[in-house]
Amino acid sequence: MSPRQNTQALLTIYSGLSREEIAALDALVSYKTLETGEYLFHQHTPGRSVYMLEEGTLMMERSSSTGRRQVMAFMQPGNFIGITHNEHYEFTVSALTPAKIRELPIKPFIVLQDEIPQLKENVRRIGGNILAHTLDQVFALGQKKAHERLCFLLKQLSDRQSPQRRHLIELVMTRQDIADYLGLTIETVSRAFGKLKREKVIDIYSAHTVEILDKTIVEDLALAD
Repeated sequence: MSPRQNTQALLTIYSGLSREEIAALDALVSYKTLETGEYLFHQHTPGRSVYMLEEGTLMMERSSSTGRRQVMAFMQPGNFIGITHNEHYEFTVSALTPAKIRELPIKPFIVLQDEIPQLKENVRRIGGNILAHTLDQVFALGQKKAHERLCFLLKQLSDRQSPQRRHLIELVMTRQDIADYLGLTIETVSRAFGKLKREKVIDIYSAHTVEILDKTIVEDLALAD
């Protein structure tokens, strides 16, 4: 199996599709790359495509009319991006690391869903997963203490890694990005990191490398209600 086919297997959009159906979907795909700091698209711009992240890490954020920012998600390979309920994107997406992305033009993609019921079901399932993630984040922001919110993020990042490396977290985002994701100030995020380190739940090797020392406590705090 080629590296590209391996990546395909990770993408929920391909689940259950026949070879012919995969070929029909891939016929719509074009590839683009982003360097760190580049934007995939901006909030309020016309939504003409949907995207599948193949390599790298992206950040989704939304800004209010007053300029306040909320980071909505840190996206990893396999994530589906650009589902919108109107003609414009409701958020901005930028690259935290160099990224490789598959782009599908929205109109022929919608037509293909009508031709392939399994593809339409996959898109519905992806939409459900996005909603579940949003609800988890709303709960975390509304109910958890600062160090619990941080564990919520660490667990999310750990769960996306291979079993052998789930204890070692590379934070490619800034402390400000983390603060804007968790609904905290930078100072509060720093105190939350310090608390978890003092309690030997994590160790901090640098601003971008954290080791989870007690996975059970991180999971318990992340799920605390």
